[in-house]
Amino acid sequence: MLRISRTRSSEGGFMSARRRAEAGFNLPELMIGLVIMGIMLSIAIPNFARMGRRDKVESVAYDFHRTLSMARQKALAKRTQYRVSMDTGTRTYFTERRENGAWVQDPPEVRSWCTDVGLTLDVGGSGSNADIIVGPQGTLLAEDSPARLTFTNAFGDTARVSFVRTGRIRVLL
Repeated sequence: MLRISRTRSSEGGFMSARRRAEAGFNLPELMIGLVIMGIMLSIAIPNFARMGRRDKVESVAYDFHRTLSMARQKALAKRTQYRVSMDTGTRTYFTERRENGAWVQDPPEVRSWCTDVGLTLDVGGSGSNADIIVGPQGTLLAEDSPARLTFTNAFGDTARVSFVRTGRIRVLL
């Protein structure tokens, strides 16, 4: 008498020993799958690293965009001049408002950007001016127009913030 062993399958039914041996993957199939996954990872990992570096540059540019937009909105709301001052040596910047002929920090905090990202200023055609002044009408002062801030990292990734006389602020990637 021929006896076929039976095993309970995961679906609750029975399957023969021969069928059980055929279920699953054999070694060559597993190796091919691993090789394909390895190739895909070797392509994807450098792209993820590049995206992380690029994200830092873009993040700094958008932070400056928000700061300049906030200074413009406050200048309009309070009908006074606002200034964003930058120090490329210490990588810090802050916002000030004109009050009784003097500059007062508003808000009273100094912000900084990451050391991996460099800043090149071109404010009013001069690379030496590190202040951007927004008038009470929300427009850039004539001597500061246009203001271009260029952010770069060691890998050549670049983002620019442009602030023109009319008050338009854009991030150019």
